[in-house]
Amino acid sequence: MPQTELIGRDAELDAIERLLVRRDGERTLAVVLEGEPGIGKTTLWRAGVELAGEHAYRVLIARPASAEAQMPLVGLGDLLGGCVDDVLDDLPAPQRQALEAALLLSADGMAPQPHTIAAAVLSSLRLLSRERPVLVAIDDVHHIDRASRDLL
Repeated sequence: MPQTELIGRDAELDAIERLLVRRDGERTLAVVLEGEPGIGKTTLWRAGVELAGEHAYRVLIARPASAEAQMPLVGLGDLLGGCVDDVLDDLPAPQRQALEAALLLSADGMAPQPHTIAAAVLSSLRLLSRERPVLVAIDDVHHIDRASRDLL
């Protein structure tokens, strides 16, 4: 059970857990927590992230702030920053170079093409999911920068 304390959200938490441990072979593509500000979406999101970790998911997290919305690829950096070293060596050279440039890990002077970055992100997620399921968890998705949103 997650460490995040939830009161009156048992049904929602049970639904999230059922999606994480599906036994029918289907994969959950998306879970969206929506509602009015202040009703506890972030607390429920946090508990869901904890549950995913308990169920051996690799959790990629972005928690963008409104001030970051104008900074290109900050959200992508948040998501992949902690695991980029696990995938770079396995990416084709153009994708590796594009991802390194997008995440400001190299400065080769050339701006990568968006479709090359998108291919690198998709390849990275596929590589990460070979070991175990991957959860991309974004809190306050409306604050994520447009470039990261478009890539995802």
